[in-house]
Amino acid sequence: MTNEEVVMTKDEKFINGFLQVFENKPELFELWNAVEALDELDRAISKMAAQSNQEVARVISDWCKKYPKITDEIRNLLKDRKLEPKPLKKESQEPMLSNRYPSLPENLRNRLPKSQPPR
Repeated sequence: MTNEEVVMTKDEKFINGFLQVFENKPELFELWNAVEALDELDRAISKMAAQSNQEVARVISDWCKKYPKITDEIRNLLKDRKLEPKPLKKESQEPMLSNRYPSLPENLRNRLPKSQPPR
């Protein structure tokens, strides 16, 4: 059996990039005073279960316009390397923002294609 290649759309890559920055660089959200504004984004995305990834990516992009340094970090991540869906939480890592906004990463992860585990 061969592994299926996971192909992400531009919108899925942007969502994944935001999710990686959210989980791996939470200090950026604190540095740019974006933590409290995550409430608004969390609520908006929680209501978008039936919406397309394109619409969700647009909402995230619109939110990020208020925080250009976070947007820059996502863009750098997208251009520097090929993004692939992968587990983001490490055993010893405490997901600071994920504890405060647990539905945001869960809702975003559910939008990304699932990679096939190696057999």
